Amino acid sequence: MEPATESPLLREAADILLEGDVQRLGRALHQRLRGRKPGLFDAAYWQGLLLDRAMRDPALKTDLFRLVDALPALSTSGQIARHAREYLLAGGRDLPTGLGLALRATENSLAASLAAFLIKRQVRHMAERFIVGSDARHARSALRQLWDDGFGFTVDLLGEATVNAAESDTYARRYADLIDFLPDETASWNASGILDLGPAGPVPRANISIKLSAMDHLLDPADPDGGVERLLRRVRPLLLRARELGAFINFDLEQWNLHEITCRLFERLALDPDFAAWPHLGIVVQAYLKNANDDLDRLLALSRRRAAPITVRLVKGAYWDYEVIRSGLHGYPCPVFTQKARTDANYERLTRRLLDNRATLHAAFGTHNLRSLCVALAHAESLGLKPGAFELQMLYGMAEPERNLLRDLGHRVRLYAPVGDLLTGMAYLVRRLLENTANSGFIRLSHHDHADIGRLMARPEPPDAPSVPALDWTRTLHAPFQNCPLSDFTRAETRAAFAQAVAGAEKQMPWQVPAVIDGHARADGPALFHVTPNDKTRIATSANSATANDVEMAVALAKKAWPAWRDLPLETRAARLNELGARLERDRLRLAAIEVHEQAKPWREADADVAEAVDFCRYYARQALLELAPRAQGSLPGETNILTYEGRGLCAVIAPWNFPLAILCGMTAAALVAGNAVLLKPAEQANAIALAFHQHALAAGIPPAILPFLPGDGALIGDMLVRHRDVVQIAFTGSREVGAAILKLAAEIAPGQAMIKRVVCEMGGKNAIIVDDDADLDEAVTGVLGGAFGYAGQKCSACSRLIVLESIRENFVHRLKLAAEALAPASAARADCLLPPVIDEASYDRLREIIHRPGTDVRCLHRDESVSAAAAGWFVPPAIFEVTDPRHPLMQRELFGPVLTLFAARDFSHALDVANTGDFALTGAVYSRSPSHLQLARETFRVGNLYLNRPCTGAQVHRQPFGGFKMSGAGTKAGGPGYLLHFAEMRVCTENTMRRGFAPEIL
Repeated sequence: MEPATESPLLREAADILLEGDVQRLGRALHQRLRGRKPGLFDAAYWQGLLLDRAMRDPALKTDLFRLVDALPALSTSGQIARHAREYLLAGGRDLPTGLGLALRATENSLAASLAAFLIKRQVRHMAERFIVGSDARHARSALRQLWDDGFGFTVDLLGEATVNAAESDTYARRYADLIDFLPDETASWNASGILDLGPAGPVPRANISIKLSAMDHLLDPADPDGGVERLLRRVRPLLLRARELGAFINFDLEQWNLHEITCRLFERLALDPDFAAWPHLGIVVQAYLKNANDDLDRLLALSRRRAAPITVRLVKGAYWDYEVIRSGLHGYPCPVFTQKARTDANYERLTRRLLDNRATLHAAFGTHNLRSLCVALAHAESLGLKPGAFELQMLYGMAEPERNLLRDLGHRVRLYAPVGDLLTGMAYLVRRLLENTANSGFIRLSHHDHADIGRLMARPEPPDAPSVPALDWTRTLHAPFQNCPLSDFTRAETRAAFAQAVAGAEKQMPWQVPAVIDGHARADGPALFHVTPNDKTRIATSANSATANDVEMAVALAKKAWPAWRDLPLETRAARLNELGARLERDRLRLAAIEVHEQAKPWREADADVAEAVDFCRYYARQALLELAPRAQGSLPGETNILTYEGRGLCAVIAPWNFPLAILCGMTAAALVAGNAVLLKPAEQANAIALAFHQHALAAGIPPAILPFLPGDGALIGDMLVRHRDVVQIAFTGSREVGAAILKLAAEIAPGQAMIKRVVCEMGGKNAIIVDDDADLDEAVTGVLGGAFGYAGQKCSACSRLIVLESIRENFVHRLKLAAEALAPASAARADCLLPPVIDEASYDRLREIIHRPGTDVRCLHRDESVSAAAAGWFVPPAIFEVTDPRHPLMQRELFGPVLTLFAARDFSHALDVANTGDFALTGAVYSRSPSHLQLARETFRVGNLYLNRPCTGAQVHRQPFGGFKMSGAGTKAGGPGYLLHFAEMRVCTENTMRRGFAPEIL
């Protein structure tokens, strides 16, 4: 049982006593550590010299670690020398031991070979400081030496991500190999009292830490139950074998998005009848997590339900940079403390809780920080605990002076000892180098910067958070723009609410959708039905199409009402748009759920579409105040020149179905805030979500007369709107064929037409991803897979061309094919949906024809035939083809489905030439770790949106204004500066202010 809560006075007194013991102990240990230095910082060695310079030059540090990260992918001396030159010689740097001279001479093949040999050898030496061997058998001598030196170990397999089931199976087999090998190998080692005996009895010598990210490549916080079930199939047999052979198993915690899955799996196994009485099971708690105290509560409750204690390894956390960056990019609450002092203080609180609950939780303190160690030692001493009552754990290759001293003092010290080859070890090596060289890290402060003992042992005192007035981002028009955060599916309440919304929306089908003119529903037009793509037997939407008379009435009423909207103050229009964004955000779950069923958008895709619609409203509202406000031109006395903007008139918005809310909302919002009336024509497959948007727009204060809702057949209603003499602007997003027809029709002058029609026309893409020979293939495979098959390839930004360098083609294609095999078609209503159905029967028939008759000179790399025509929905499995001609129709035609075409390029320049071949220029991506290649792509890969080392989809308003050129559109950039100007007329009013020889400016 946890001790009863003490009174504040007693706790304060205990804190004072403990702090005195901590300071006394810390100064004594620091005195004994004087003069000792970790080997990594030894200036007598190359890495010591280079790291010393890197710590004084942050730019060199960044470039050095990027080179280390890229090195395993570089196979030739020329590649290594070129990358080293690009990374390390920037700005004319001077490098140690003649390396700079060798790199500058790399045009000479001998010099290149010498430089490459030197770099690879030295990086390998650095890696060997942190990695004990390529596998358990190669690591046996190093592990035996650790044991003979008085240290225990926990072995971990390097490699933290897999991209297909075969790789996950391989990792599981490697863990099984560790479990089979280590107990037998260690059985004959010399007895060691402190290492062999713990507080509850014998301690297994074989101690293995497992990472779950390597055990399943489909883990997703939106589907924790599915992830746990798949993991159980691989992990449970490992635990059975470990229990049988006598090995300890520890569960590592990794990134926050896997936190809940890890905890649920651990709880399932800890309470499994086969393991409930097994004491050799442990898990990590990360002190940098804001919910770490809750994690400890959860483990205490779990341990009390078992017949054996649980071991808890308390660490600070190794993914701080990743968590801070990821939460910022997605707009999520940051899960970690952003001030190191808060993490350190939390570590101390958790340390005391662990020791206070030693009967149910066995403590293992993983830290190199002298103060953190002393808090554990001092509190344990105050409780009368002997050294063997808990463990101290450190990383192999780090803090050697500290670990040796603690061993000499009689403590059980266990080293975290990874095994793996250089390729899988680079991410781990870079994290260790970052930890060693961090400005605030204890190892650097103590052993490199030689900070005084007072600073090293100072009690962590986090500063009070500054008091910042709360802003209501949904209503405050003059607050800076911020992207609407995506739903955070790591939160249980978010998952539950989304699932409930999806289930509720399904019960509401079919949605009844009328035409709406001046706020009045009209249901006398022909019926227009759309089945849900998830189940072709169920109608999702039953719409009443607008008629020709409806269109004429809508145009007449909008034309009459429009001037009043145009003449409203700009800020009034912007405020109503801002309110529309607020209403959409408040209703985001229902709106996303409609898309899940009407367009078969998976959870994340539907949620992102709603968030983008919110962004368009808020961004254009703010941008209008900047771009459309009156402004003075020139500054000469005697004359004023005022530039103003006003709406053009009636704008027909003809929207697509694939982003049924975001694009519809974006075009409508831009036209409205610029002072236009909007004739809203949704896609036939998106009437329900469009009606929901229209209802919110009216509720936000948009006058109903200037926003008629006109569902119907595009060939009829869309054509009427484009041809109508009173429609002065068309905003269209869709296929090239329809877009070209609109441009042609808009160019014709109708009798009685008063203005030249203006067309904002966004069309398709045939987007390419280039994978360079030095790319991070884990990221590239995942990026290509998501770019090509996310939302079944039904995005204008989707990857449909894959250009891979010949030298890596075989390896990349093998991994990509295995990853594609896991994309089982599923209803978008399921949280685990990876490949939804296509939108309708016409798309299904068209794509099936292409997949089964791709043309001549085509090699099929992957085509899943397991989904039959009798499936519930319009499911089209992914297909991957390869061609040798970049002009092949599969490389040129926009297919709009889960079809990917691969081309192998000779070199990077050839890849760029192929990528630029074609009619479209919308998006593209490059995966490369060569600075010169990335710069060449920036200069010559001519697309509207170019992404480097990330997928080619997923543009966000303001951050990545979206739109292409050539046959992808007219170059307008939705969600960016200047877009609103396409919907406004500019007027200039000039006044002569001089009267009788004087002017107000002179007076």
